[in-house]
Order: sequence, then C-alpha cells, then structure tokens
Amino acid sequence: PPADGQEVGRDGVYIAYANGIVKDTTTGLEWMAGPDRPMSRIEARAWVESLNVGGGGWRMPTGGELKGLYQYGKGSRNMTPLLKTTGRVVYLRGWDNSGFDFDLGAITGITALGANFNIGPFRAFAVRSRSSG
Repeated sequence: PPADGQEVGRDGVYIAYANGIVKDTTTGLEWMAGPDRPMSRIEARAWVESLNVGGGGWRMPTGGELKGLYQYGKGSRNMTPLLKTTGRVVYLRGWDNSGFDFDLGAITGITALGANFNIGPFRAFAVRSRSSG
C-alpha cells in the first residue's frame, strides 16, 4: 500500500487510503485530489510539485491518464467518489490551457480552453506510478 496509508474504502478497482491516496489496482496509478477550491494553473502546479504524501514522486496527469478515471454515471463526476472533489475541470500536464471535464454525460476528452470557454472551476489532481516491492 502507499506509504503511511491504511485502507479506508474500496470502489471497484479503486482503493482509498487514510492519507488521501486513491490507487487504481488495474493501472497501478496512485491519485490525489487537490484542494477542493478553484485554483489557477500556477497554484495547481505548485501544489503538485510540493506534494510529499506517501513519499512524494507526484506529477500532473496526462489526458490519457485522466480519461482512464472516467466511468459514465459513477458518482456525481463520472469517476470514483473516492477522489473527493466538486470541481468540473482538471488541469493536465504539458498543456497550458487545457482541462478534462468529468461533469458531462459523455467523455469530452481534452478540451482547449479559449476566451469563450468557461466551464470551471478548475482543480488539481496529482498522479504517480509506483513499482510494487
């Protein structure tokens, strides 16, 4: 299990730990939902880069990794409710103005955000891949 984490819940392939880490047992990825408040991309990146929970090693997710969380009709955000957030759009690694919207009825994928596109509030998610053993 993630460092310093005691299991506190399960949801299909996901395991939640007391330290806030949620592990996807299929992909091996470990997730952390950021502070549940609107934040800028700069704040999101700073939060991810400073995260030391469970031994560190966190980064911002890719669009493909976020798509892997998508489960139509699951919870209020079409993803496991073990990742506790009320945000609608999550910042991605490597895209200055992009997000992934979990709140729609179907996968929307990576969406370029322009002046006429305002579906926030944005949240940060951190992800890491840990080898077993």
